[in-house]
Amino acid sequence: MRIDVIAFGKLKAPGLRECADHYLKLASRFIEIEEREIKPLQVSEKSSATRALIQEKEAALLLTAHKSGDRSALYLLDEGGKLLRTEQWADLVRTWQGDGLTRVTLALGSSLGFSPTLKSQARGVLSLGPQTLPHELARVVLYEQLFRCTSLIAGHPYHVEG
Repeated sequence: MRIDVIAFGKLKAPGLRECADHYLKLASRFIEIEEREIKPLQVSEKSSATRALIQEKEAALLLTAHKSGDRSALYLLDEGGKLLRTEQWADLVRTWQGDGLTRVTLALGSSLGFSPTLKSQARGVLSLGPQTLPHELARVVLYEQLFRCTSLIAGHPYHVEG
């Protein structure tokens, strides 16, 4: 199984690219991960109408980047999504593997978040925590969590509970 991480924007904050690469390298021992970056659309003003329009355009960009198929699934990462503990992340990955999925896309949105339409099209909406994270930091947290849960599945001693 392969995980595609699609994110709006580049990792520009000092040190985050190195940190993300570190966890990607560690996770790649257990699962194939590909990272793809999409340039976010420019936000001229943040009225609700403009926000909705940009969210729909970004949804189209994301769906184009997502390689859908019979054995694929799209999950969105959003602060309002389902919060999972590490063991639950591991159970979810096991479920994906057991269901025979060959590709799972995990998407991190732009600063405007995801449109309601896209949320309804995704297989699920997951959360990395109840707080709002900058998208760059959220990506690093996601990579660490993917390493943590896949190493747990593999029986590696990295994860310690309690």
